[in-house]
Amino acid sequence: MAQETHVIDLQAAQWVDRMRRPVLDSDTTADFDRWILKDPRHIESYARMQTLWQSGGLEAALRGIAPLPQAGNDDAPGKEALARGRNRGWRRMGQAAALAGILVVAGVAGAPSLVTETQYATARGQTRTVALSDGSTIRMNGDTRIAVRMAPWSRQVELQRGEAFFDVAHERLRGFAVDAGGAKVSVLGTAFDVDRVDRDTRVIQVYRGMVGVHAGSGRQWRLPAGSGLELEGERVRSLKGSGDKRPDWTQGWFEANETPVRQLVQRLNRSIDRPIVLADPSIGALLVTGRFPMREPKSVLEMVSVVHDLRWRATSDRYVLKR
Repeated sequence: MAQETHVIDLQAAQWVDRMRRPVLDSDTTADFDRWILKDPRHIESYARMQTLWQSGGLEAALRGIAPLPQAGNDDAPGKEALARGRNRGWRRMGQAAALAGILVVAGVAGAPSLVTETQYATARGQTRTVALSDGSTIRMNGDTRIAVRMAPWSRQVELQRGEAFFDVAHERLRGFAVDAGGAKVSVLGTAFDVDRVDRDTRVIQVYRGMVGVHAGSGRQWRLPAGSGLELEGERVRSLKGSGDKRPDWTQGWFEANETPVRQLVQRLNRSIDRPIVLADPSIGALLVTGRFPMREPKSVLEMVSVVHDLRWRATSDRYVLKR
């Protein structure tokens, strides 16, 4: 029994190290779910190791026992794992674990019920505020869809479409991650906005605290409050913050800073019933700067037309912007 517990602790330590990495694929997340829900002892051990990680003890111990076997779901006490578990670094971690002894997950029985997954969506022209169980709030823009996954060991949101403003409650043990498909934002406690503009473009703005942005292939940035980033394929553009506490769209405005007309139209279309279409796709590449009222499409079209010598007309079901 002691050897089995020892192996579980070793696996838990490896999973803590793995789950703290900035980018996780769906297969890794699924493997972790299977492992932690397999046995209530896995939850208890993972909670203890995560507490140690926060204190720095686990990270130090892991450095002292490299190389470690791959994290997995097999509880059988293999010889290699046991041999490595006897080394000096692991003893230090075990002693620290005994001293820490903090169990942050209550009620290990019925573990599968500890994970909740919920989807939320808004229609065009609709906004919605979602209050999460941890005290965080998500303000959803129009035509937006998100999937929220809450577990005792993680908080994850998938922004499947549209834009959302996240005001994240700080927790010492659980991080908070937003996957916008091609860009993942990781935080502990802060406020930020993520806009999944189109298939290739993601815009992140930070209003409080600091976030880490990871775009795969080793591309990552740390953004403090008052800064932002626009990712479009391999292109990266830094954005200036407005100094406000929340994005302008929550108050019915959009602040454009050399923004392509294509993006302005996409954002405007989330807030109005009658969409704007571009008669000529090349119009979408024109740049605009200024503050635009998101629920007044005629005013916006007039402003853009004056700047770029364009014309617009209204039909029964849309606005058409043309040269």
